[in-house]
Amino acid sequence: MNKKRFALVSVTLAALLTICSPARAKPRIAVLDFADNSGAGAPGEAVADMLTTELFNTGEFVLLERSRIDAVLAEQGLVYEGYVDSRSGAKLGQLLGVDFLLTGSITKFKTETSGGVVPVPLGGFGGVAVGSHTAYVSLDIRAINTTSGEIMLAASEEGAANATVGGVAAYGAVFGGGKTGGVLASATYKAVTKIVPRVVALKGIASRAKADAVFNIIDGGSVMVAVDGGEGAGMAVGQYLAAFEEGKALKDMAGNVLDVEKIYTAVLVVREVKPQYARCEIIRALKPLARGGKAEFLKGSPEDLPIGK
Repeated sequence: MNKKRFALVSVTLAALLTICSPARAKPRIAVLDFADNSGAGAPGEAVADMLTTELFNTGEFVLLERSRIDAVLAEQGLVYEGYVDSRSGAKLGQLLGVDFLLTGSITKFKTETSGGVVPVPLGGFGGVAVGSHTAYVSLDIRAINTTSGEIMLAASEEGAANATVGGVAAYGAVFGGGKTGGVLASATYKAVTKIVPRVVALKGIASRAKADAVFNIIDGGSVMVAVDGGEGAGMAVGQYLAAFEEGKALKDMAGNVLDVEKIYTAVLVVREVKPQYARCEIIRALKPLARGGKAEFLKGSPEDLPIGK
């Protein structure tokens, strides 16, 4: 086989492996409408839309569509805007099947106009009116880890603009109309683009959280079982899980639990993934698995898991 043909075969194989191997799921994020704490009638929904679009454009996340968020809120009889506490945020995030819930508020949303008349000594003209609009926008945001309820990010960013920025002019009407709306949209865009990289940095945190996640078996069986971790928990078809039961607890002298023994009972492989749960096939086990058992992502080879130990 000549070098050119070998290189072509290598590239083809690499492409096939990329296509056929289960892709690691991207962290899932939902962005709630921003609360208007500026007192200026700021459009919280439009700010949330802008942030959602910019996060989607990074290619680092799966963004939950607004229609899906609205549907879940309506189904649960809930209304959320702006900041939510960590406990309710985690609960809502789990209902939505996301890793992170982003909530925020608009704390500054204003324009300042400056200018005057420049004298023009021609004929009967007294001068030409000139002026400019400058917009100032401040956004506060929090990112809640829906697994732990921990606030992973609390940030405040500002943006200022006195001219429209490409890609945001269409928001002008939503942000107030005319030139004023254009500069407010531009200032908001600048604040949003400062927030985006800080949210992207959460991706590594999500991956580590998923690696240590523990799931519950919600439907037992001898062939197929279901666990309460789905797309939002990083599940992907073809992944392996280790099912286990909790054994003896290790306690310190004050009675605090330091660790709990794991007795592995089965190896599972994910066959179907839904937003909030996954169905798995049992490929190694000593006995059928019952509802209430535990499972975690398998570290190592399926053949090497010490079942019953």
